[in-house]
Amino acid sequence: MLSFQATCAIFEVVSALQSSKAVQELLPELFPVLLQQVSRTLGQKMPLPVISSPSLVRRDRQHTEGNPCQFSVQALESVLFKVGNARLMRELREQRTWILLENPQTHHEGVCLLVSVLLKSELVTPEIIQNLLPWVNSPTENYRVTGTAFLAQLMSDPMLREKKFLKSVLRVLEERSQDRNSIVRQMAVRGLGNIVDGAPEKVKKHKKFLLDILIGALHDIFSSEVIGESMKALAKVLKELKEKDIGSSFRDLTQQIRTYFDDEDDALRSVAFVLFGILAQLTKKKWKAYFTEEVRKSWVTLLLHLQDPNPQVSMKCRATFHLCFPFLGLKRLQHMINKHLDDTAELNPTELQEDICRHLVSELLNCMRLLTGEACGGVEG
Repeated sequence: MLSFQATCAIFEVVSALQSSKAVQELLPELFPVLLQQVSRTLGQKMPLPVISSPSLVRRDRQHTEGNPCQFSVQALESVLFKVGNARLMRELREQRTWILLENPQTHHEGVCLLVSVLLKSELVTPEIIQNLLPWVNSPTENYRVTGTAFLAQLMSDPMLREKKFLKSVLRVLEERSQDRNSIVRQMAVRGLGNIVDGAPEKVKKHKKFLLDILIGALHDIFSSEVIGESMKALAKVLKELKEKDIGSSFRDLTQQIRTYFDDEDDALRSVAFVLFGILAQLTKKKWKAYFTEEVRKSWVTLLLHLQDPNPQVSMKCRATFHLCFPFLGLKRLQHMINKHLDDTAELNPTELQEDICRHLVSELLNCMRLLTGEACGGVEG
């Protein structure tokens, strides 16, 4: 573990080097050590010793802040500047990676962005992965957050499968999905969803494993972020599966999704509608009767959320309503629904509701006339 003085020394030495070759060779050792220092100092506030190099203090920050994590981040930045290129550094700055990385509330997102950019530049090596793997079992929460976020983003890259790390990382993410820290749990389920990007051909092989963990995460009573992340991951995984692949999980999944249609969190409502629409597309034979009943229970809610106060949620609901409507069996209404919900049409929810009500009343009157006619015919006979 580095001291603050050692971090400063690395920064000064690396900054003074004219050639990047030496830093490139040492990257598998330097990157984990400096990222660990960022993680260790995350959120710390303390008096800082006198720094001999004024260049270590950013122009837009006050030295008196006493935040050693800022200096740990800048040391890491200096190393990557030496081994990277202008495009890499520009991308990291534009995505505010360094700012996210040093904030305890956004550190995990900063790690994911950092790893994403490094993967594009092929700077993540097997040695770096091996050095970071032990962090996920650390008693220190910061290390578990950093390590799990690193692996979560790594799951989106084919190198994990190519370098034979996939099985071991899947086991790690399974364990971390039960971690007492909610951010660790969130990163674990994100990583499981990212298998779709890194190893899509392995999704069916691990389908039960993935569905059990991700559907289980929908029951997380302590963190809406974990629930939202799980639904996003499920949306990715389900697109790689067929109805028969889901098995008995279909029932629990459908019921859980419906519970979030009226959630106060806009993001949860939005992704819940997306997931329900994906299930509508997946449903063919085995679960058709069951899903039809779930649609009947939900269609009024879906109709109301076409006027959701959040435009993005309303748009997602619109697409799902369109996918689900055929399950209601109202064939005479289908043409009118298609006209209202066509992608090119401007949706008028009030007009749609009025048209549906008008049609249902008309159907009811026709039914009553039919029944009345039959009754009269029976009496006359």
